Amino acid sequence: MTIHCPECGLPILPTEITPAGDLAYCRLCERTSTVEACRAAKPLAQRSSAPEAPPKGLEVTEDLTGFRVELSTRSWIALFLWPFLLVWSGGSLGGIYGMQIKSGQFSWIATLFGLPFLAGSVFLFSITFMATFGRIIIESGQDGRLRIRKGGLGLFWTKSAPWLDVVSAEVEENTSRRKGGYQTTYSCLLKLRSGDALRVGTGGDRVQAGWLARYLARRIYLRR
Repeated sequence: MTIHCPECGLPILPTEITPAGDLAYCRLCERTSTVEACRAAKPLAQRSSAPEAPPKGLEVTEDLTGFRVELSTRSWIALFLWPFLLVWSGGSLGGIYGMQIKSGQFSWIATLFGLPFLAGSVFLFSITFMATFGRIIIESGQDGRLRIRKGGLGLFWTKSAPWLDVVSAEVEENTSRRKGGYQTTYSCLLKLRSGDALRVGTGGDRVQAGWLARYLARRIYLRR
């Protein structure tokens, strides 16, 4: 017998039921309920409630052909990143490569020495660009594919998979060690029938990752 979360109406896996068989945990809602309440809960397909409103930074558009979720990555930190980028790139790359251009003399040693600074500038530029213009778009349409596009100003890097091959959505948490402590980032992980999973990163915003996972899990459940 399939049991459902009283909060969201989505199925709860048997692995999320305690050994005693009295409590069940919904990973999407992060809520624990009694198994009795889960048995009595209405499945999502039998509910008529309005969709959960998206949190700040997320916009949703739905029509008869599919859906589109847009996540903004713009941040006030861009005001500090642009001056730092100009100083970093102008000082390091200008000093290493600019001097060679100005003198008309090529140096292999200086060029190789500058490669880490070049790579660092490209990496820093990508972060600054996304903090200024960035968007992440998750959309499905008439062609039956789910696309995840990341970029801005018309320049996007796209990953896609057949929408019917997407079997689940969940929140993925990653913790990495940083100087003076730890940093936790969150993603919405979309698992496929075959192949690597698709990830939609939300940085340190757990609320956005949770809402996105619940929204896509509902779409997957109602699709069947």
